[in-house]
Amino acid sequence: MAHLGDDMSAAADAAAAGPRETDGEQDKDKVKPHQRLFRSKGFIPSVVVIVLAVFVLLSPRMAGSPPRLESITPSRAKPGDVMILTGHNFGSSQESSEVRIAGISPTSLDYTEWTDTRISLRIPEEAGSGIVYVLTKSGRSSGLLFISQNDIPQPASGSTRPGDPFILSDSPIQPSVARVGDTITVYGMNFGLEKGDSEVYFTWSGLQAATGGSLDLANLVPARDYDLDYLSWSDREIKLRVPQGAASGNVMVKSDKGTSNAAYFVVNKGAGSTSYTSPRKYSVEYGLIVSVSATSGENSLSLWMPRVLASPEQRSIEAVAQDPAPMMDTPAAALYTFSNLQKGGKYKVDMSWMFDRYKVETQVSTYDIPPYVTTAALYTAFTAPDALVPSANPDVIKAAANAVGQEKNPWLKARRTYDWLLSQLTYSPNTSDSLVGLRAKRGNAFVFSSLYCALLRASGIPARMVSGYLVGDPGQPARRHYWNELYLETVGWIPVDPTLGEEKSLIPGTPPVDFDGRSYYFGNLDNQHITLTKGLQQISQMNPAGTIKEDRAMPYLLSIDEEAVGGLGSYTTSFEDLKVTGTY
Repeated sequence: MAHLGDDMSAAADAAAAGPRETDGEQDKDKVKPHQRLFRSKGFIPSVVVIVLAVFVLLSPRMAGSPPRLESITPSRAKPGDVMILTGHNFGSSQESSEVRIAGISPTSLDYTEWTDTRISLRIPEEAGSGIVYVLTKSGRSSGLLFISQNDIPQPASGSTRPGDPFILSDSPIQPSVARVGDTITVYGMNFGLEKGDSEVYFTWSGLQAATGGSLDLANLVPARDYDLDYLSWSDREIKLRVPQGAASGNVMVKSDKGTSNAAYFVVNKGAGSTSYTSPRKYSVEYGLIVSVSATSGENSLSLWMPRVLASPEQRSIEAVAQDPAPMMDTPAAALYTFSNLQKGGKYKVDMSWMFDRYKVETQVSTYDIPPYVTTAALYTAFTAPDALVPSANPDVIKAAANAVGQEKNPWLKARRTYDWLLSQLTYSPNTSDSLVGLRAKRGNAFVFSSLYCALLRASGIPARMVSGYLVGDPGQPARRHYWNELYLETVGWIPVDPTLGEEKSLIPGTPPVDFDGRSYYFGNLDNQHITLTKGLQQISQMNPAGTIKEDRAMPYLLSIDEEAVGGLGSYTTSFEDLKVTGTY
């Protein structure tokens, strides 16, 4: 009853006060301005966004900066030795932080010092070769390579025979760690006063995991003359660049006197890496025929024929037959000489080879590429014009500038040039002159390769043409072909095939339906390219009285293809194209 009375009294009071305001109007009058702000529809989401933004900005400051590892000393050591790490942001004490060596975490007893800039510890017995990191609550540092001396093959203590080349056991190679393309010096004795046919061999990256300690030269890769790897050679020291395809492992010197002991050398990763996979074994043959129609007295004809070129991607090369035997054999070409050729005579050269061809794939860290050493012989040679590469032509220079625009990064410049060339040229098998092709906007594989090389050189990027053959599925004929390689510091030579990037019908074999040739052939190459020559190979004239000839129709890149002496009046030379006689 008391509640009923209260309700009746409230109703009477309301009636006396007149018409009642709506609930919304009454609430609005009662809500104060700062309360309206909190009740607005957009306020809560805005607060959430602001709080999250403040948290993101402040959290790194609260958590601290991630550790930065700058050096480890020594970089090669035995388990139980003391390792010193220097850098920043390690923290004033270890607490929950740790160092990892090749995935192994030392125990707390292994640490002898931990400051914000320096850590000292004993290398655990189970630690092998691998990457060293510092881990704190703020993150993980970048890694540095550590080599356990337990993993280093122990080379022989000296030469196997007196007079054999010998690499010193104390500081044999300086620096002991380098990247592809870096200059190193090998110290020792009995290397020979001149290089000649001698070579320095490195562990090949394609078989590194299995053969890092191999003493078999078949598992190693030599520095190459055609890559301009050798800088100087004397009896006691060899200065050279770390060659394409080199990996951490044994280094050996081979001369005409024998093969040296092995020295261990570490190849660090540069601005990229190259892999060699999917080997395909080939048996091939090719040849050359000379037909003589007129002579007038004593005469001779010298012919230069290319070999299947040894390279990191083309290995285990075996000469099955060379008929006749060459007068002189070089890595780039073999010399054949016929004397007193007769009218109506036919003279033939036959070659057959077996070898392994690998697929080449490249990964490049675009913004880690160091600038070119423009004073180096490699840079000078492969940015200059030559008989096949018109990089000094004004039209080429203008086109190169249009292609790269304001881009400065060499890898991005090379890609822009590639895309520009493919947007301008159409494949045409009947156009074989580079400058005509540039104006007419069409050309064959020689034109694509020559122009791409010229555009790159005009832009300050070392590049070269590569010649050889495309081979398809078994039973299909081989096709004469040209492609390119460009050079990046600390990465090496990188393959590019602009013709296959443009003309899908020429891609060898049967590629997948969704295969993107334009992307793939910038930086990669399949195992169906067979290489005969890389870059224009300079051949010296044999006889000052001889008549020399360079035949652009030949599927290789030599400055001299043949040299006639005496009364050799009229003759023709035809190349018998490469045939694949077996694929394994």
